[in-house]
Amino acid sequence: MREIISKAASSGLDFTRRGALKSFLARIDIEQDTYDMVYTTIKNMSFEKDFCKIPYDNRIVFLPQCLRNANECPAELGKDGYRCKKCGKCPIGEVFALAEELGYKGVYIVPGSSLVRNIIDRDRPRAVVGVACYLELAETMEHVALLDTIPQGVPLLKDGCVDTIADMEKVKGTMRLYIG
Repeated sequence: MREIISKAASSGLDFTRRGALKSFLARIDIEQDTYDMVYTTIKNMSFEKDFCKIPYDNRIVFLPQCLRNANECPAELGKDGYRCKKCGKCPIGEVFALAEELGYKGVYIVPGSSLVRNIIDRDRPRAVVGVACYLELAETMEHVALLDTIPQGVPLLKDGCVDTIADMEKVKGTMRLYIG
């Protein structure tokens, strides 16, 4: 992965848009499944220093609805996604607790990237932490960067749209990044 990213970074191309990266990766015979992983990694690396400078109260966390325990979750779907009841049946409550402790602007449990974009367009946070599959992360990171919002994405360990798994320590570690 590091070799791919080094080649991409040293190529001189502007990877603001995913299309440029896809074209570059196709030319060096990288499988299409890898595109969004590389794009997300490049975005995380290139925005990390700026992300660390944004105060917690100007950040939002987005979690995918698929992290919920689908069979037992009492959360109700509203206009801004699911409203967590902090029941302890999934790890989402941990994120809410840390966000409250740090003073985050908000945490949203969303069913898809279109709602993420709507919330960002409406609330205009300076930075966002997103947890999702690589495809959703890449699409959303591309959009938010164009809005001068600084993204950091944490990919799911197991995706599939239902009962997914995230590295919650990595999520919380990303949320804590701050150098003031």
